[in-house]
Parts: sequence; structure tokens; C-alpha cells
Amino acid sequence: MLNRFGRSYVGSSASAPVLALPSTPVRILIVDDDPLIRRQLEGLYMNHGYPVESAADAQEALEHMSGSEFALALVDLKMPGSDGMTLIREIRERWPVVDVIMITGYGSIKGAVEAMRHGACDYITKPFEPDDILLATQKVLERRRLLDEIEYLRKQLSDRYTFANMISRDPAMLELFSTIEMLAQSDVTVVVTGESGTGKELVARAIHYQGKRKAGRFVAINCAAVPEALFESELFGYERGAFTGAMQDRVGKIELANGGTLFLDEVETIPLSMQAKLLRVLEDRAIERLGSNRRVSVDMRVVAATNQDLTGAVAAGRMREDFYYRINVVPVVLPPLRQRIADVPLLAADFLRSNAMAREKGINRVSEAALEMLMGYSWPGNIRELLNVLERAVLRAKGDTIHEVDVPGAEPKISKTQDHADFGLPLRPFLKRAEQQYLTRVLQHYHGSIAPSARHAVIDEATLHRKIRTHGLRPGEFRRKARAGAGEGKA
Repeated sequence: MLNRFGRSYVGSSASAPVLALPSTPVRILIVDDDPLIRRQLEGLYMNHGYPVESAADAQEALEHMSGSEFALALVDLKMPGSDGMTLIREIRERWPVVDVIMITGYGSIKGAVEAMRHGACDYITKPFEPDDILLATQKVLERRRLLDEIEYLRKQLSDRYTFANMISRDPAMLELFSTIEMLAQSDVTVVVTGESGTGKELVARAIHYQGKRKAGRFVAINCAAVPEALFESELFGYERGAFTGAMQDRVGKIELANGGTLFLDEVETIPLSMQAKLLRVLEDRAIERLGSNRRVSVDMRVVAATNQDLTGAVAAGRMREDFYYRINVVPVVLPPLRQRIADVPLLAADFLRSNAMAREKGINRVSEAALEMLMGYSWPGNIRELLNVLERAVLRAKGDTIHEVDVPGAEPKISKTQDHADFGLPLRPFLKRAEQQYLTRVLQHYHGSIAPSARHAVIDEATLHRKIRTHGLRPGEFRRKARAGAGEGKA
């Protein structure tokens, strides 16, 4: 039997699109004064697993909206009493997260424009086929799902895994974030040590911008890139006529950093003669420009960075011992990416969210196979190398998913059985598994003790107990293992 849409939908045809059952119920409201249309739309949606309610007019629709949560409303344009356009405006005003599809037998370009202007996501004219309704619904709900996932991931990244543009869920990195937050409130000199590409400058900037000197300048200098002959003028500045070519006064990096932070990258490459002069500046808090006898007071914080063992540089005679002890007041060590490989999914997700080309091409996913390759590589170039690989992958990708990644060597250097979360959609199972692994590591670290684990995770103990039950974790096992390990140590 043909329905009002113009074809039968019972036992839908092979050509009809099939909507996947949503992971959580998506309630749909049908608003139409024709009872046959309502019954047929209800049957169509119920056959595809969607909870559905219906209303004969705007007043009844508002009563339904007030009593239940809906993801989508199908609204007829012409109804007795308040028309569909007025209802759309009220829905958008009172329930802005609810999407609306306008349906009408009075199709016109003007009506379509007006409906979209008042907040409708789509516009379908009668007579329509089941395919029209299903495809329109699929498009709207897919858009809604993507927006929800992006917002959910953004909140997760923002609330749990990010600190000053750094992203991690590794317990060691989360402890590092706490250390940085503490250091930012003081003026103590810091040396950040880590392999190339681990984000040492990000740490330095975090210390600056999270602290009391954030209103001052962050002045960075790559010590390895400055020729030895120019080092003094670069740091101290000079007066006009100080040497051939000095046509005007120039402020040096140290003076520029007055009131802020001076970041000395690759500090181990500073010439020995300049180390002695910098040591004097750090002790006297004053400089003299080249060609000048006038002392200029400077109030700056110093953060240095290196990818070398500075004690080895001292032993080899490449760094003065007194300079080493003056700058190495608080050492901060950044772990390489291979030691926090479970951060790769977060870093990849953040890259796709922030990369202009990925956004332009609509790329928002990494396939399971591609992610397995990313997580099976040891990343000697660390995060910088990972971002380069992802950028190349985005350039070549077609569709919304990265399927191929150009991993050097293409041979996993980390066991596939290593503990990490699968980065495949849907997002929520990934986050659930990531949370389980995070809590497992925290509980292991604190030997199953609830109070310190809750403090570490920045949640209350009741929440931690609930999550422990949800993930089937057993704190008692961690305590027994800790006691057993202690017993073996005594033996």
C-alpha cells in the first residue's frame, strides 16, 4: 500500500538508507496536524530504533518539549493556531541545542530561506519519500554527533589533559604540570632538560605565562644559532659607534627581558667567555652595553634549556662549573614521547582540531591501523617528528579519516601488547579505556591507596570509588603487590 509519502516503507527497500542505531537514544519529536503523517513518521523512525513522540499543534509540542529531552524536531509549516515558523523561533529560543527540520506542502524558496533564517537545519517539501526524511535526519544527527564529540574532546583536553598548550594524560607529565605551576609563582632559575622535539620551549613559556611575570616579555635566544663574535652584542646590546657598523643604539636580549623572562635555548653552546659575563649579570642584576660605561639594572627571570648532560659538559670543560651551579637551581626533565606513547592519540586529536588544513578538508579521525603504526614507533624526533608525520598524512588524506601515515622504517619498535588506548571512533569508548588505564597507573603508583590517588587525579574520593567500580579495578591487589615487593626487597 502506498503511503502519503508516495511509496511503501514497511520492509524498506534496498535503496533506502539505513540509519545506524545510536549509541545513546536520540529522541525525535514530530509536529504535524495530519494524524496519518504523524503515524507514518512514527513508524518510520521506530523501525530504525529511535524513540519518538508526536504532537498535533505547537502548544502540544511545547508541552512535550518541556517534559522530555529531544535531539530533533520535525515541524510542519502550516498548522492550526500558531504556525511552524513561530514554533521554530520558540524552540530555538528556549531549547537552542535541539535541531529542527521544517516539513511543508507549500514549498517555496522564500519559505526555505525564512525557515533557515529562523534556525531550521533543513527544509523538506511534501510529497516526500522515506529516503528524503532518513537522509535529512542522518545528516542532521551526524552533524550533531560530530559537534558533540568535538566539544566533548575539547572539554576533556581542556579540563583533564592540557596545561599551557601542553597535552598529556601520563602521570609523570601531570606531575610535571604541577611542578611548572609551582615554579611559575617564584623567580628561581630553571634548567629544562629533554631530547630534541619534546617541547622544552613550551615548558619555558608555561613557566613565564602562568606566573607573576606574564605581563613582561618572554625573550628567547637560541644560543647555538648566534656566532661567537656576535654573542656579546646580541645579549648586551651596544651604543652607536661602539664598533664598525654600529650606526645606532641597540637594546640587547637581556635588557629586553627586563621585567620578564630570558630563555636560553641550547645553553650548553654558550662560549666560555660569555658564560663568565652572564654569571656576573645573574649575580649583579645589571649590564653595560658595548661602548657604554653606564650600568643598566635588569630584573629578569632566567630559564635555560638543553638536550645534553650538563654535568658531562662541565667535566669536558665546555661549561664553567660556577655557571652550571648558578643556572641549575631547579632541574626539570621532560620525558621523551616513547616513554609516554599513550599520549599519541591525544596529540593526534589536538593536531586535527587545530591544524588549518585538517579543518579545511574536514579530517577529524585517525584509523585504527594508522594509529597502531603511530604508537608502534619510537619517535626519536619526539613530538616535533609526530606533528610532521601528521601534517604529511593530512596533505595526502582523502575523506574525513587518516588511513596512511609515513612512519620511518615502518617497523614497530614497541610491543603491540603495550598498554595503550585504541584511538578509533566512537570517541567515548576510547576515553573510557584511557580513563581506565590512567586510574590503573595512578593506583599502582600509590599502591592502591585511595586518598592520595584521588588528590593526584584532582577528584573527590567518592568519585574515585565510583570510577573504580565502573572499570572493575581492585585497589586491594595493588596494595598486596606493593607489600609483596617490599617483602622481596627485605629478603
